[in-house]
Amino acid sequence: MNEFQTFVLGASIGGLLSWLITHRYYLKATADQQLEFTKLQAALRPHNTLSDFEDLLRTSSWTKSVMEHKEIWLADADNTFQIEQGESTREFKERWTTIYPDSNSIAYPVYLKINGTTIKELLFISMDGGRISVPMAETRLDATGAIEYFWNINSLAVSVCRIIGSYYIYENLEGIARTSKVILVE
Repeated sequence: MNEFQTFVLGASIGGLLSWLITHRYYLKATADQQLEFTKLQAALRPHNTLSDFEDLLRTSSWTKSVMEHKEIWLADADNTFQIEQGESTREFKERWTTIYPDSNSIAYPVYLKINGTTIKELLFISMDGGRISVPMAETRLDATGAIEYFWNINSLAVSVCRIIGSYYIYENLEGIARTSKVILVE
């Protein structure tokens, strides 16, 4: 009987240890699988929102090409994300656009597209005979009640401008802002 009790006790302890080890690995595997599942869900999630576009504006480089007489910039990370320059729509004059040697300026749309579908339209201004291309400045009243023009440097339009803008001899948007007397805000 003593040998039988030893056998049962050994089998019970062995079974319990086996169950504990198996249960521990089950819990660890479940956590690892859940982590991998979450990563796969994020990778397989459709990337077709304006937020995804904004992420690529910050993280990807962009390549300019001309297709069917249109300037199009493609995200190198995912070429289904495109910035397309539209046709000029109208003449445009505001105080900040008329200070250049060629005081004529025009407004034109810029389309943000994913898979050929326009998800956002921005208004850009071409100035100084087409040598300068920047987003439309926003307006607000200053402390004296006068209109002041500004660009929010964290805005979508400025992010797009950093990729497709033309600045001529002024080097960047900050140079245009100084010359045009447009305030840069955050």
